[in-house]
Amino acid sequence: MYVCFRNHILTLSTSIHTHKHAHTQTPPKKPNTPTFLGQLHSFTHEVFVSLICPGYPMKQSKFKKNKEGTEGDASSEVESELMEEASASSQTSETNLLEAIQTLKTHFTIQLREIITSNQEIKDTIGGGGFLERLTSAESRISDLEDAATSLTSKEASLQKKIQELSLKVNELENNSRRSNLRLVGLPEKTEQGDIAAFLQTWLIEVLGRDVSPPPPPLRLQGQSAPGGLPRVIIMTFLNYQDKMRVMTAARLKGKVMYNGRHVMFFPDLSADVVKQRKQYDQVKQQLRNLNINFGLIFPAKMRTFHHGNCFLFHTPSEVEVFIGKTKQQTDG
Repeated sequence: MYVCFRNHILTLSTSIHTHKHAHTQTPPKKPNTPTFLGQLHSFTHEVFVSLICPGYPMKQSKFKKNKEGTEGDASSEVESELMEEASASSQTSETNLLEAIQTLKTHFTIQLREIITSNQEIKDTIGGGGFLERLTSAESRISDLEDAATSLTSKEASLQKKIQELSLKVNELENNSRRSNLRLVGLPEKTEQGDIAAFLQTWLIEVLGRDVSPPPPPLRLQGQSAPGGLPRVIIMTFLNYQDKMRVMTAARLKGKVMYNGRHVMFFPDLSADVVKQRKQYDQVKQQLRNLNINFGLIFPAKMRTFHHGNCFLFHTPSEVEVFIGKTKQQTDG
């Protein structure tokens, strides 16, 4: 583009130079021609650069007017035309730039107004309608609830501890109330023929000996036994703990107590909680029987075993399992 523009300027200057010499019929001055063409080339370059970069300053001082001769008139005309074109182009660029800036300014102004309006609406919503009061009230209630929850948590822990203590005391009192009771298991239904007290006074002395003291009128548990099922348990309440223990001792010495071919057993009367704890030993009981190891349960839920003349006391079924494992290793070895 620059080369085409420069060639156009050179052609124009050559045409002007030839036209002047044709009328004057005087030979061109050779010393002035190179100077004029050089200045014209420099000015052409500056004009082109100013068109591309409107802010580029034109060095007009380098293109000096030659007031003498036809070369000065031609260069003055060319310079004037180029300056007008550059000025018009510069004004157009500045106008376009100002229009773009004004468009951006208008757009930003609209956006800023929308943001300001939205912020004001938020402020009005928060500040009006008692929002701050409601928020403060909600925070206060939440704080009160947190304090109450903390207090309830500590109270719950204290109550849990008290409940555990009371449960132990109730269980202890219940077992103490059953301390003089015996459970007679396996005696067939209707054996007593309507008078269970008279039957037991006779039968216990016959089976266990005269050292035992028959209890006051015993009580068979309520309900009906299922057909072909186990008979109901008989609860015997003695006047004192010693009478109960004499019956238990006599039954233990007797070994196996029978009635009409039915095995009858004597058990202490315990609370449901203690019975549940003792049931945990059912599995290890069978293993001890298979190893011919004598054992017994001690109140409330401890196991005592006798092996090779030694007595062992266990507090949990897991301890008994460890003992059984060691005994098997010794037997296999």
